[in-house]
Amino acid sequence: MNEGPVLIVDDDEDDKKFLEEAWKELNYPNELLFFKNGNDVLHYLQAKEHVPFLILCDVNIPKMDGFQLKERILNNGKTHYKSIPFVFWSSMVSNAQIQKAYDLGVNGFFVKDSNFNDLKESLIDIVNYWAKSKVPE
Repeated sequence: MNEGPVLIVDDDEDDKKFLEEAWKELNYPNELLFFKNGNDVLHYLQAKEHVPFLILCDVNIPKMDGFQLKERILNNGKTHYKSIPFVFWSSMVSNAQIQKAYDLGVNGFFVKDSNFNDLKESLIDIVNYWAKSKVPE
């Protein structure tokens, strides 16, 4: 499993606390790094040498939405950005959003769980899949 951090892109403080608590209970070794907007994620990616394990992104974030962030990552010249698993995690989901996400090559689209145990199960599914999957470095 890639030991890089998990980038969480979400401006909701309640969701942040929910995720932190679930992650702690699951005892995963990866650090969670929280970003409130896509610009901050892009700055982080450009400044860091390690490739994150995963990007978990809300669709509706300030300054640029999740779709725009995914496009910017795809259009970046650094190929390792394209190999970072990018998963949407959003409370409001439409079929058009899901279609657009997969057109952009996202690696998954999950609905935010309002139940703590369901959230933990979703995180287990996402992490287990990407821990076993091989991606280029």
